[in-house]
Amino acid sequence: MIDSDNESIDVDALMDRLRTRVSELRDKRPTSDPLGARALRGNVFINALEAYANIADRKSQIRTQWPSHIGDRFPFKVEKVRIVSLKMLAFLFKDQRHVNVAIVSALREQISLNRHLVEQIARLRDEVDSLKRTTAADTTILDAER
Repeated sequence: MIDSDNESIDVDALMDRLRTRVSELRDKRPTSDPLGARALRGNVFINALEAYANIADRKSQIRTQWPSHIGDRFPFKVEKVRIVSLKMLAFLFKDQRHVNVAIVSALREQISLNRHLVEQIARLRDEVDSLKRTTAADTTILDAER
């Protein structure tokens, strides 16, 4: 801990150094994301959504066989019982399948919209950066003429 009674420490000089350092850090702060971090994050998120949509799409299909861990058990060893059970399940969950297909298609539309928006945001950021560079160049030229 610093002794507050120490006369060799100039608090005003320390505060001035601190203020100049903070202003330097503010000036050095990048105006855009390093290496397009936001765009990368958005693409990873969109790819994850697409993977979930693919899984949901696969799971919404009609079952044609039982999972391997159930298929060998007693009632399902008989082929007719297995077929009738699968048809009953298909009939019982018919409406749910339609709902799932609709949700998956809506999710795919959302994914395409998100991709389009991420591309537009990247283009707009590029335009803003080029406008900032142009404006900065114009102001330096005007300052040089004065």
